[in-house]
Amino acid sequence: MDLISESDLNTCLKTLESSSQGAADGDKAEEARMLDVLKQLQRRGVTADLLKRTNAGKRLNKFCKHASDAVSKSAKAAVEAWKQCVKKETADGGDTAEGGASQPAKAPMANDSAAGGREGQPLAGASAAPASGTSGGGLRSAGSSQQLLTRQPSASSSGFSVDPPRCGNETRDKVRSMLAEALAVGYVGGGDTGPSSLQSPNQLGAAIEEALYDLMGGGGGGGGGREAVSAEYKAKARSLCFNLKDAKNPDLRERVLSGSVPPETLVRLSAEEMASDEQKKKNRELKEWLAKEAVRGATTNAATTDMFQCGRCKQRKCTYYQLQTRSADEPMTTFVTCTNCGQRWKFC
Repeated sequence: MDLISESDLNTCLKTLESSSQGAADGDKAEEARMLDVLKQLQRRGVTADLLKRTNAGKRLNKFCKHASDAVSKSAKAAVEAWKQCVKKETADGGDTAEGGASQPAKAPMANDSAAGGREGQPLAGASAAPASGTSGGGLRSAGSSQQLLTRQPSASSSGFSVDPPRCGNETRDKVRSMLAEALAVGYVGGGDTGPSSLQSPNQLGAAIEEALYDLMGGGGGGGGGREAVSAEYKAKARSLCFNLKDAKNPDLRERVLSGSVPPETLVRLSAEEMASDEQKKKNRELKEWLAKEAVRGATTNAATTDMFQCGRCKQRKCTYYQLQTRSADEPMTTFVTCTNCGQRWKFC
C-alpha cells in the first residue's frame, strides 16, 4: 500500500470538510465527491507521525457520524484501514505485541505470515465494513496505536521540547513558553535546531516576545528586567498565541518559522491581518453584507435600548445589534441606530 503524502492528505481532508454540509443536506454531487475521497483514503497508507502532524485522525473521525449513511460507512472503513496501518507500523518496528509482552522485531512478521496475513487482511476489505469489536468506527478504542490517531497535536506530542530562553520576568517567561508552544504545533524539526529552512520555536518565541515587549511592554528597551507589563502587551500576546496555534491557519505559522514574517513585523500585524485566507474571505463577505444592510436600513434583529446617547440629537431612543466581525478572540462589534434622527455608529 502506497503511503499518502502530507499535502495530499490535507487536500483530501479539506475536500471532505468543504463538502460535508452539502452532503448532509442531500446534495448527491457533494456526497459522491466525499465517497470518492474516502475511497482514496482507504487505499493509501498512513503513519502515526503523519497522523499526529496533521491531526487527521480527529478530522476524519467526525465523519463516522455523518448524516449520510454511505459517507458514515465509508469513513468508518477508512478509519479502520488507518488503524491497521498504525498497527502494522508498530509491529514492524518491534514495539510491544498485542498481548503486552515484548517481542523481537521480526516475530510479528512471522506471525502474520503464518496466519495468512491476518494484520493485512482488513486493509483489503476495509471498504466493505469495519472490523468487529470496533465501536461505531471511532478512533477511541483501546490500545496505544489507536490513541495516537486521536491525540491533539501539541509541542509535546510532536516530540519537541518547549524551553525558550528566560528573561527573569514571570509573566514574560510565560508568554515566551506560550509562543514557543504555539509555533511548535506540527513542528517536525530534529531537536532544537530543526531543519535548516526553519527556525527553532524556542528561539523564535523568545524573539517575538522581545519584539512585543519593546513595542508595548512598557519597559522601554526590553531586556531581562522585572518591570510590570502593560494590558496592551497581554492582549496582543493572547492574540498572537491564538492565531499562531490556529489549526486552520498553518500558513501564518509556516511563514513565521521560515523567516518570511520577522518578529518585528509580526507583533505589528492586526488580528485581521493574521487571519487565515478562509477567515479573511468570511470577513470580506460579512463587511459587504453589513454595507448592504446599512444602505437598506435593515433593523430586523435590532433591540431597543436607552443605554446609548445619540451624538447628533442627544436622544436615548436607539436600536442596536452585535456581530462578530473580527477574529474569535476579539470582542463583538455593536451597531447602534438612533430611532429619532437616524444617526448610525458602531463600537467594539
